[in-house]
Order: sequence, then structure tokens, then C-alpha cells
Amino acid sequence: MAKTVKRLLTVLLIAAAPIAVFAQDADQATREALDKLDQMSVEVNKFVGDVRFDEGDVRSLIDLWEEYTEFGEDEYETDDGIDFESMLADDRYLGWAASHNLDAEDWARKTVRITMMLYREQMLEAAKAMPEQMARDMAMIEEQRAQLGEEMYQQIKQGMEESARYGKAIAENARSLPKPTAAEQAILDEYRADLMMLMESGDEGEDYYEDEEYYEDEEYYEDDGY
Repeated sequence: MAKTVKRLLTVLLIAAAPIAVFAQDADQATREALDKLDQMSVEVNKFVGDVRFDEGDVRSLIDLWEEYTEFGEDEYETDDGIDFESMLADDRYLGWAASHNLDAEDWARKTVRITMMLYREQMLEAAKAMPEQMARDMAMIEEQRAQLGEEMYQQIKQGMEESARYGKAIAENARSLPKPTAAEQAILDEYRADLMMLMESGDEGEDYYEDEEYYEDEEYYEDDGY
């Protein structure tokens, strides 16, 4: 789950970048990523259902995170989504859960709820900061208008306006993910640093920008100052 979300967000960030030379490809990639995020939200909400977590569940996740991620849900991610049901039917996962005296289905649902709430916060915070960032970027290209030339200036400006629209779409998607209750929010506030440290540690050595598809047009970056 964590890798799926980060990959989709990476596509969104790259696609939203104001690089006009491949604007059409960026637009298509962004729309595809938004569609996948929307589908993921539906799957997540269906899987999580009405489950709720408490402090013990969060501490359990922190304690078992390293073991869990060795064979966890990322193994059931495909280009079309996440097969939660296959994960719950996997004998390895069931055996692992039993070895820790866990209710396999309940623990998995709570884990998804906790992690998705953290990503929901991140996406909403990024969307909230986007207008200010866009204003700074617009001011910067205005200063460089003469140097860029009118055609390039208009292309970059259009790309940035598209970015703003996509940012709003991302925020709407984030709002559709599970929202914490007051009690859950208090727990997340207390353990957020520990949870984020664990989730980010799983990405050491990974670089989503190394995917071949992101570099198909890398010659466009050369000698243009971006």
C-alpha cells in the first residue's frame, strides 16, 4: 500500500511539473495517476469498512512493521490495484499473524486504515501549501518572461495552471480516504513521528525517478535550464 501511494504521487508530481516540452505526455500520465488514485480510494474504503483502531493497535503496528513489510501487502499490488482478499487468504500471512496471536483480518484492516490516514494528512497538507508555492513560481517565471520568450512563457504558465487544477483533484481524492475519529486523531498525533519514521525507512535505497518511463524524454531536460 505504501509503495503504491508513493508511486502514484510521484507520477502526479512529475506530471504536474511545468515542463512544456512534453505537456501532452504529462497530462496523460497525470490523468492516469488520478484515475488509479480514485480506484485505490474505493478499494481502501471497501476493505477498511467500519473498523477502528486504538493505541494498542498502533503500538502493535510499530513493533511488527519490519516483519510485516518483509512479505506484506505490496506483494499483492498490481497495475490495476491491490488484491486485499488474496493477501488475507495467503497462508504465509495467516501463519505470521497467528504466530503473534493476531486476528489476521482485523490487523490488516487496521494497518491499512492507519497508513492511509497518514497519507491522507500528507496529501492534504501538500494541497494546502500548493497555492503559495504556485504564487512564488508564477512570480519567478514573470521575472524570466523576457529571457524565456513569449511562447515558452505561455507554455510554462499553462502547465502551472494545469498543475493547480490537478492539485485540487488530488486534495479531493485525499478527502475520500478514511478520516480519523477524534480518538484516532489523538493517537496519530502522539505516534506520528514513530510511524512516519518506520514508513519512510522502507524506502531507503529506492528511487522512483529511476523508472524507465520517466526518462523516455530526458533529452528535453538538457541545456534548457530546468
